[in-house]
Amino acid sequence: MHPIVPLLQLLHLLKRVEGRKKLQKLVHILQERGVPFPERFEYSYYGMYSAQLRSEVERLESEKLVNESPCSAGTNLSYSLEATDDIGKLLKEIGQEQEPAWAATARLLNGLSAQELEGISTILFLKECGLSGDELKNRLLVLKPHLEPIYAKCEKEASKLPDYRQADVAV
Repeated sequence: MHPIVPLLQLLHLLKRVEGRKKLQKLVHILQERGVPFPERFEYSYYGMYSAQLRSEVERLESEKLVNESPCSAGTNLSYSLEATDDIGKLLKEIGQEQEPAWAATARLLNGLSAQELEGISTILFLKECGLSGDELKNRLLVLKPHLEPIYAKCEKEASKLPDYRQADVAV
């Protein structure tokens, strides 16, 4: 499978993602749960970020597979990403049109706010760093004090996410 296929599947499946930050968090969370997204992520101000993912989205936009348009996100300018019909045609051409095993998880995550995804993504990152319990919560709240009101929800959502690394789960 070509490394761009999971991103194409995600965009085709969701049709629309409200914001670049949200897409970054969606991909990071799915990757942390074992979906084979190849992008490299680094911790940044808004949490996990991949310059490689940003570049791939720009390339998809230049190839008319994604439309990116400005939209309002509170007081901030954000960008909505919308899959074009050409993504579905491309996936069909390469034999990847079937819905992936992680589709329901992607839809669930896309229904959450960018801030909730930021919290979940950071929780998963800190767990990968070996933190748990109060130590994880305290570190997250030092890094992201604005997430305190939604920490419990983020932790609950993170704990419910399936693990796609299991050998018997097809991605």
